[in-house]
Amino acid sequence: MMRWHTHGICHEPGFRLSLIDLLMLVSVGLLSWLGRDAFTAHFIYLIPVYVGGSFFLFCNVFRIGNRLEACWYIPFVALSLYGLTRPDLYWLLVLGVCEPLRILLVIYRLRKGGYVGIFYRQLEKWQSQESSDA
Repeated sequence: MMRWHTHGICHEPGFRLSLIDLLMLVSVGLLSWLGRDAFTAHFIYLIPVYVGGSFFLFCNVFRIGNRLEACWYIPFVALSLYGLTRPDLYWLLVLGVCEPLRILLVIYRLRKGGYVGIFYRQLEKWQSQESSDA
């Protein structure tokens, strides 16, 4: 069952969503929408939605942890800084590196053990059935 935490840290496993999370998602969406006329070249106005959505997936859906998030945002910032000097390649660079990296980080977190993100119960059941069959 999803609970609407509005303050404090939620230590319960599973998907989490708070009023602050919703406000953040609406804010980055609004920021991108407002920037669409000023930053039309190469869809740069979509950066806030991409970053906000990525952190929402990392923090609220898959809950991979801060250390693994750093493995994504450090290359993202580096590629963004370089990509802004080459705007014609920006999204190719970012999506070509950061999306596979995001998928690998989620897979790593799923396989590492102690996973607490979405579908954690189903994963625990599957892993316990797999170990009992072996």
